[in-house]
Amino acid sequence: WDLPALAFLVEVLELPDLREWSDNALEIISRCLQSTSKEKRRLALRGLVVLSKDPSLAKGIRSLTQSLMSLLQDADADGEVVASILCVFLNELQDRATLISSPTALQLAEALQPLFDNDSSRVQLLSIRLFRDVMELVIDNGKKALKTHVHQSLLPLLLHCQDE
Repeated sequence: WDLPALAFLVEVLELPDLREWSDNALEIISRCLQSTSKEKRRLALRGLVVLSKDPSLAKGIRSLTQSLMSLLQDADADGEVVASILCVFLNELQDRATLISSPTALQLAEALQPLFDNDSSRVQLLSIRLFRDVMELVIDNGKKALKTHVHQSLLPLLLHCQDE
């Protein structure tokens, strides 16, 4: 019953009457992200995309950053899973004065660079947009550590843009 219950939860998350239960839903979804079932992870990510739009859950979603990063770097992750993870990160950064620590920004930048050449154009565009947002929000004192990696990422990004 786990999978149908999770599917139901994900479908009703957008209802305005359920906003007061968002913390509980986030807890359930965070456990499902660790599941070995691909379908559970896919559903959990769909729910997380919805929850990441709620600014009151930002701290709870930020606590899932390492789990999301490991899913993003998973070689078996399909385009839908990767796109959902990128949407969660973008929702977290949107309309917020969130500064990103340099180790997190470096880890994200390293994970995003291979996605510039992904087969899915949606994943490509989301990864490029997230890369830009991360570089704009990195804390000033950590920018020197990122400089080398950013320079290495700019050439593939430029070539990709030229191909488009």
